[in-house]
Amino acid sequence: MQNNFMRTETAAHAARSGAESRWGRIEQGAAESGVWRSLTLLTVLLVALAATSLYSYLLFHTIAEFVAIAIALGVFIVAWNARTMRENGYLLVAGTGLLFVAGIELVHTLAYDGMGIFVGYDANLPTQLWIASRYLLAGALLAAPLLLHRNPGSRGVFAAFAGVTVLLLLSIFAVPVFPDCYVEGSGLTPFKVWSEYIIAALLALGAVAVYRVRDAFSPRVAAHLIAAVLVMIASELAFTLYISVYGLSNMIGHLLMVLSFGLIYVAFVETGIRQPYALVFSGLKSSEERLRREKNRLAQYLDIAGALFVVLDKDGRIALINRRASEVLGCPADAAVGEPWTERFIPPVERERFRALFTELMQGEIGVNEHVKMLIVTVGGGERIIAWHNTVLRDEDGAVCGILSSGEDITEQQHAEEALVRANAKLNLLAGITRHDILNQITVARAYIEFAGEDSGNPGLQTCLERAHAAVDEIQKQIEFSRDYQDMGVAAPIWQRPQDLIAESVSYLALPAGIDVRADLSGLEIYADPMVKKVFYNLIDNAVRHGGSVTEVRFSCTRAGPDLLILCEDDGTGIPDGEKEAIFREAYKRRYGHGLFLVAGILGITGMTIRETGRSGTGARFEITVPNGAYRFEGERE
Repeated sequence: MQNNFMRTETAAHAARSGAESRWGRIEQGAAESGVWRSLTLLTVLLVALAATSLYSYLLFHTIAEFVAIAIALGVFIVAWNARTMRENGYLLVAGTGLLFVAGIELVHTLAYDGMGIFVGYDANLPTQLWIASRYLLAGALLAAPLLLHRNPGSRGVFAAFAGVTVLLLLSIFAVPVFPDCYVEGSGLTPFKVWSEYIIAALLALGAVAVYRVRDAFSPRVAAHLIAAVLVMIASELAFTLYISVYGLSNMIGHLLMVLSFGLIYVAFVETGIRQPYALVFSGLKSSEERLRREKNRLAQYLDIAGALFVVLDKDGRIALINRRASEVLGCPADAAVGEPWTERFIPPVERERFRALFTELMQGEIGVNEHVKMLIVTVGGGERIIAWHNTVLRDEDGAVCGILSSGEDITEQQHAEEALVRANAKLNLLAGITRHDILNQITVARAYIEFAGEDSGNPGLQTCLERAHAAVDEIQKQIEFSRDYQDMGVAAPIWQRPQDLIAESVSYLALPAGIDVRADLSGLEIYADPMVKKVFYNLIDNAVRHGGSVTEVRFSCTRAGPDLLILCEDDGTGIPDGEKEAIFREAYKRRYGHGLFLVAGILGITGMTIRETGRSGTGARFEITVPNGAYRFEGERE
């Protein structure tokens, strides 16, 4: 089935690829046809413009400028509507710059000599406006490739060009500090000529910058952009030669200007509208391909992961499932997507629990529901136990829109743990029965020893009976110790308060008068075996029994880097230096019992350690090291 499914997918993919390829060729052919038509119309337009100059140069100039303005506006419309495509900043910067260039050129056209709109001004005004618009245009075409991958904000770009435009117009009209560019009778000023050379140099730098980042554009667009800039440079050089604003070099400059704007039109508007995949930059298509590769890579990561991944939408239907989850469920991924998870893969006994959990998660109440064990039912009817980690998914507005669950199949592990618990229960039962029977026999043996001692007057026999009685007592202690040692690690560790355990231990111990037990552990909790209360009991009992003239036992805590030290100190005789490690060994029980050996074992279950660091003669000092994560104070609970 899976092979058939893969072959079907392959065939479908090939069909889609073929269709896309055919459609791409159709679009490309349409685009090429449109480009040639546009170039043909542009050629006819240039010839017609040249012809109008024979009738009226003012008409020629007006039409030429309006054509450039219209093209600039068209480029801006394309650029502004494509501003959300953040992969390439060229279109936004160049298109927005052309909008403000068109604005200054419109004023330049209306102020041209002979239009009669701006009364009191001579030919210097339109020439100043022309130079201002050319500086702005050169700056835009140079900045655009430099900001190609910077993804500048559309509002910032618009504000920057608006600010520069306002300053240029103010320097010409309101505060006339803009240098003169044309003097009646003598022609162009040196500032105007040198400005044209500077503008040509800036345009050349812009062409070089476009060439250096040409891989970000489709080949056709890059070629048209570079050609447009080169023609624009020729236009600027032509404008350095005229003396009369109606002269031949002025006309040639305007024709070249229209040609350059026409090439920009072909690059931005014609190609962009007729062949969107080649729009200004091929980065759009490459970004789509990159997105597709990332999506495929993510799918591969999910498929090779050993964990189960399931995404549920807000209706509880499967939106995504990886290969491992598909294998465990026994259901192909394409068949599982869209299925209601509860009704399809949750057994009836667990459905109400899952619905409640799903509702809490969708309401954002994740807390204890982040980790949960739950049964699932496979397509074949089998049941598996999955340990899930749940994470809510949110949309752009922050609302919960689904759940991502990663899970681990712990069925075999759970069964093994249950079998181990049952085996331990049986062993504990057997040990308890055996221990009970041995203690009964010890009681009987002790009674007979005492009876024999009462009837015997033989001193040697009496000594033997006393030793036998001591041996029986030792056996009883061993058996009772085995009961405590057997209980270690049976129950799961829990959070406990040492302050309360110490108080409880003091209440059980019959402490002699004059011995004070103090604990400064308020608010402290430790994660330890439930038998940890015997730790504090034994520490207090050992201090009283073996500490000599003990009058005080003190419990406190202090930080030791990331860990915590719980200190138990007394004012007794202390521990000799040679016995500080031996007191925790099992063999040491021959003299003092099992207390400290049991203490070390209980603490070791959750990674805690104990050592004696006191000075002999000044009292014992026990340090219990609680590792980071195994202690907390009030206010730090999750």
